[in-house]
Amino acid sequence: MIYALSDEYFVRTLDENDLNGPYPNWFSDQEVCLYNSHGKFFRTKTYFREYLHTLNQNDQIVWAICHNKDGHVGNISLQEISFINRTAEFAIILGNKHHWGKNLGLLAGKKLLEHGFYKLNLSRIYCGTSATNKGMIKLAHTLGMKHEGTRRQHLFLNGERVDMLEYGILHTEFKMD
Repeated sequence: MIYALSDEYFVRTLDENDLNGPYPNWFSDQEVCLYNSHGKFFRTKTYFREYLHTLNQNDQIVWAICHNKDGHVGNISLQEISFINRTAEFAIILGNKHHWGKNLGLLAGKKLLEHGFYKLNLSRIYCGTSATNKGMIKLAHTLGMKHEGTRRQHLFLNGERVDMLEYGILHTEFKMD
């Protein structure tokens, strides 16, 4: 499965070959992992290999975000997919910093929401992020997600307690381009 995002970018299924590239190193880069829990515990290649083998389960989809020249630059996923509730959690990581600020999250995010709503028949897709994560807050709003609530002092980041903001979008609210 490959979806084109633009002339330069596409998404595809994450595979074992990605373990031989920069992918595992993203999770030890504290700038890349500033707003997620990945950088708190360092992982081995064995961990990532085992993780890849669990991707065939029905509760998550992980796509590699790729650039025509630079290859695998990030991941985007639907996690905790519930076919009973018809919901899923949206997550994204851009590990290659040269591709930050290029609307890549928006391009891949739209394609993933489209897949979730029109291929998986989901009713709601949601995400949570630190109140200090301006990039993810902007992405959530641009994707059409609405602020649904705040978990006060829910996260511990950089030595202080931070609120977690929750966002969501319903199938009926999603607009394809």
